[in-house]
Amino acid sequence: MRSPILSFAEIIYRRTKPSAGRKKNPQICRALSQLYSSENMEKAYERFQTKRLASLLGVVMIGVMSAVLLPLCSRGEERLADGGRLIRNEWGAGDYRVKLQVQTKAWSREIPYLVQERELSEEERDELFEELSVILPDLIKGNNLDLSAVTGDLNLTSSVEGYPFRLAWSSENGEIVDRSGRVNRTGIGGEGERVRLSVKISYGESSVNYSYDVFLLPEELSEEERFFRGLEKELRDREQEQRSEKELTLPERLQGEALSWEETDGAVGQTRWLLLLLTLLCGVLVCKGAENDLKQKCKRRSRELLADYPEFVSKLRLYLSAGLTVKNALFRMSSDYFGQQAKGKEHYLYKEIKLACHQLQNGMSEEQVYQDFGRRCGQMRYRRLSFLLSVHLKQGNQQLLMLLSQEADSAQEDRMSMARKAGEEAGTKLLLPMMLMMVVAMILVLLPAYINFGSI
Repeated sequence: MRSPILSFAEIIYRRTKPSAGRKKNPQICRALSQLYSSENMEKAYERFQTKRLASLLGVVMIGVMSAVLLPLCSRGEERLADGGRLIRNEWGAGDYRVKLQVQTKAWSREIPYLVQERELSEEERDELFEELSVILPDLIKGNNLDLSAVTGDLNLTSSVEGYPFRLAWSSENGEIVDRSGRVNRTGIGGEGERVRLSVKISYGESSVNYSYDVFLLPEELSEEERFFRGLEKELRDREQEQRSEKELTLPERLQGEALSWEETDGAVGQTRWLLLLLTLLCGVLVCKGAENDLKQKCKRRSRELLADYPEFVSKLRLYLSAGLTVKNALFRMSSDYFGQQAKGKEHYLYKEIKLACHQLQNGMSEEQVYQDFGRRCGQMRYRRLSFLLSVHLKQGNQQLLMLLSQEADSAQEDRMSMARKAGEEAGTKLLLPMMLMMVVAMILVLLPAYINFGSI
């Protein structure tokens, strides 16, 4: 089944392709022509770009979903100024902890230290007390017009942003207005009722008291308010009735209205820009990774072509010695490749030979076919071989056999040299794992001895 992301990426690429107005990347085109020489380059390039775009879309989707679901860690900042001075936070910014590294000529130690925020002076404190007492009525009124016409809950906050004070509220009639500001107008009639609220504003050991009169208007419930007031009463009654039950059954209908319940939850994360930036970075890395993967395939192709070169030259010399022409020798090797491909063995060299055979069958001249063969393989040895085959088309096989014999011997020596080099590289890569294994073995041997030595 085809991936939906890949299909979506293909649609995006085809729609943006006419408006992109950019030339194709020559390095990618060259690499694709080497890897997929028998395919249409336009389709191969489009397939590569589509896969790379699909990878980018996958990373972006994962990053965006992670940004929605995960919160970010906060970042710290340096607080130690020159001259051994710690910078205090201004009042209201809070205390902070810092780890300090102290050094002498003889000792060094890390010391955790709590730096408290700057305290207000007496003048600043009194000025802020008066300022807060003036603005408190507007802050605590909540959704009401003012404190002289209260119909809803009050906002009796315990702190006010921008002021380093603690507020403690009290009410002369807690049944009507409690300490949290919840207003209960049930049963209030006539012209309403007045309640006095008192607040104690504290800062450190200093405090000041203020009082505010609140006038509650008579209860006037709309149809919606009466409905939800009844729902709250129903929930309280059910809570009392089902206190011993494992599950609390919510009402399904109330006053002829069907009720549907759904649990809500707050947002998990606050800021997500860093995670989105990481998503963008991962998308860029995915695109670069696709290009690097293409380069690695080209390198692997080059190594495989060099490794298959001695066998190819030897087979070509053998067929020519048996009386076959170069053309018939290529056809014979192409037919042998079908048997290897059926067993799951694929080689870039024989794919190029197969393509050369198709060109010969389509009527292209042998000289042009051999030159294209060397150009597609890209290696200097294949270019030299294609030149020899083109030059000796009309000179017979005798001199060509001698040159192929020399070329086969030289290629065999190069192959042995490459094998030795690969062995040395493999030994170097195994050095670190061997050292780690040795360390583990030493720990396993010495640890019991150390434990037993400590118990003596």
